[in-house]
Amino acid sequence: MEASERVLGFVAEWFDPHPQIIKKYLLKYYCETCEVEMKDLTNGRKFLKKTKVPPSIKETDFFVGANILLLSRDLKLIDYADDATRKLLDNADERTVCVLSPALYDSMGSVIEMIESAGYTLVDLKSTTLMDMGDVEAAAALMNVELSELARPEPLVVVSFRGANVIAGVRKIVSTSSFASLGAVCPNDAEEVTQFVNFFLKNRPTTATLEECTCCVIKPRAITDRMVGSIIDNIASRGFVVTAVQTLRMERAASAEFLEVYDGVVPEYKEMVNEMCSGPVIALEIRLNPSISSSGEDVVDVFRSHAGPWDETMAKEIAPESIRGMFGNVVHCTDLPKDGVVEVEYFFSILAGSNYIDGWK
Repeated sequence: MEASERVLGFVAEWFDPHPQIIKKYLLKYYCETCEVEMKDLTNGRKFLKKTKVPPSIKETDFFVGANILLLSRDLKLIDYADDATRKLLDNADERTVCVLSPALYDSMGSVIEMIESAGYTLVDLKSTTLMDMGDVEAAAALMNVELSELARPEPLVVVSFRGANVIAGVRKIVSTSSFASLGAVCPNDAEEVTQFVNFFLKNRPTTATLEECTCCVIKPRAITDRMVGSIIDNIASRGFVVTAVQTLRMERAASAEFLEVYDGVVPEYKEMVNEMCSGPVIALEIRLNPSISSSGEDVVDVFRSHAGPWDETMAKEIAPESIRGMFGNVVHCTDLPKDGVVEVEYFFSILAGSNYIDGWK
């Protein structure tokens, strides 16, 4: 099929808050003209005639599991609408997992950056622990590693990616790197991917301590632009300790609730809400490294100064070495010391309780 003829079809869901019901649509994306049209699947009526999408929405944003913001509606693409789209995207949207043993916990940013630089996009990321010896033995058998590699105090890190031929591609990248000997393990095929997902990602405990911490949220744009590994590495290089990490989705109501303190304070409040619910976010619990931090320092204040001004242009001009100065406004961080634990708890206890990225249909 020629590029000029490509039309991607999806079944999309939208939660209508007024009658409190989920509505389903047939959504078609015209690749050459960057237009979408939609039909209501309940009554068969056209809901949206061909309309140009915003420049920020690219063809690569359309895949099963994606969130698309159109006309102030948060649409989730839940299935392919036709065999042609399925055949076109199934291979390009393949998923895999990489499990990092505790010895690699401090290197998670470097491993993620290595895989992102090969063109694969992060889907899910979580730090977790093994519950007991039976859990350790089951994990060791699945990963084909020695029990001693998992019997360390640091957490496990589970990270998944999507892309064309990603199972073979990521396995080759990891197995030929120095990380393989330290316990970076990838499944061999789709069947093993499912086993890894079911064991390491679903219903796993968080490693969040909820003590003397601050919150950092990596925004959807950084995931799409494959900047996650670089950002985590940069945070660690500044002397901070990432004690928990988890990928989550924020519904519009959750995004508005979390950012409510900025409503009426910054004119970009609406855009901030839109951005935070436009795709997955990655929440990090961050603590100071006691071996290099000064007594009495508050992690919220220290990390906020490293994050830099929230205005991207200002950050690049007056704080080019800050996180936002280097990467743009791709992170949220806690502003007030009293809110550090509160914001971390919001993500790792409240949202995480019923929020799992299901990218494995």
